Amino acid sequence: MVAVPLLVLGARFAGLTTALFLAHQGFPVHVIDRDRPGDVDRGLAVLTPAALRELAALGLADPLAAQAWEPRRLAHADADTGAVLRVADLGPVVRARFGRPYLLAPHGVLRALLVAACAADEMVTVTYGRSATSVEDLGDAVLVTDDAGGRHRAEAVIGADGAGSRVRAHLGGGHALSSPYLVHRGPGPAPPDDVLRLWSSPTLHVTQSAVAGGGGEVSMTVRVDALEDMHRDGVAAVVARLLASAAPEVRAAVGDAVVASPSRVHRHHAPLERGARHRLTVVGGAAQPMLPHTAQAVALEILDAATLGRAFDHADGRIVPALEEYASVRAHPRAAVARRAHDFAALCHADGLVRRMRDRLWRTTSVDATAAIVDAIRGPSPGSPPGAYGHRPGLVEPVVPPAPGPSPPGPHGPAGPIAG
Repeated sequence: MVAVPLLVLGARFAGLTTALFLAHQGFPVHVIDRDRPGDVDRGLAVLTPAALRELAALGLADPLAAQAWEPRRLAHADADTGAVLRVADLGPVVRARFGRPYLLAPHGVLRALLVAACAADEMVTVTYGRSATSVEDLGDAVLVTDDAGGRHRAEAVIGADGAGSRVRAHLGGGHALSSPYLVHRGPGPAPPDDVLRLWSSPTLHVTQSAVAGGGGEVSMTVRVDALEDMHRDGVAAVVARLLASAAPEVRAAVGDAVVASPSRVHRHHAPLERGARHRLTVVGGAAQPMLPHTAQAVALEILDAATLGRAFDHADGRIVPALEEYASVRAHPRAAVARRAHDFAALCHADGLVRRMRDRLWRTTSVDATAAIVDAIRGPSPGSPPGAYGHRPGLVEPVVPPAPGPSPPGPHGPAGPIAG
């Protein structure tokens, strides 16, 4: 059995980011990561100004920006007719308003930077290619067994292991359910003129992005209304039929990006009863699985990890107070982002009267589209006094989750542009 102070059960970006923020505050961390250093899937991580502000503390914002794409504008259109529904200025406008850019970085680039940063930090050790098979809460410690038979006794365990988290069950969360969306990602033509392009219909939500250095990336979210057809005819055949009735520019953007085995997005049918218990907590998708439409998953992980690191600093290394502070600070903002993702997905796939009302609203100037897209996860604006958010420097402002139903028009209406 190996004794470790802080153990992170990591998957993909959340675990490594959490380890770096904890180590940045001077705490030794061990990570069990089910992926190997080079393992990564297709896709682009959306990095909001708030997320980049946190990454700057680790020295990763500039290296990441050098390999990321900064769209000049966003154009959202109807996938059936091609008619433009709304346009949002990004690029210099976002830099001026929020202090940092709005970027899209390939998952592989972000993963490589995190792996290298952990390898260079003497406070972080990582065991790759392992995942936890059991987590036992002992009250004053946590016992974790991995799939290679290794046993770890930790003073605290942070679950960064996604929607199927082994830690989540200890916090009273529901088990994972498959969402009614299938996501396809693949290479495609770059959008012209540095414009991030979106198309939505009752069955499809398509995003066309560029990749720094050339080329493009397409992400297509398909609403599954006919599972029997998919089982009988195959996913590719059903999606091809859906695309056949889409606007020509949508078909041109998607090209051959449809794959036979799309990734599946998961959610939980019940929220967490508590954000921390004894010496256990969760971050990112383990705490709040996200629908793909707003592409806020990576930014959510970064903000969770940064807040957890600061909480340990505020508590002078005392584990239980640190976990309780983190859980309290992040609960409402995380729930609000998830709710906006749910509302935005409903609007993207709306039909009938709701679709017509959405189109009329988006074509007006009453909604600040740029703020709704970029500021989906709020944080301190440039020049904010220390402690202005959460009464401590750098804490994220608590956001009260909106009431059920469509979000009202306003500067922080349904947010988030892409399926990431």
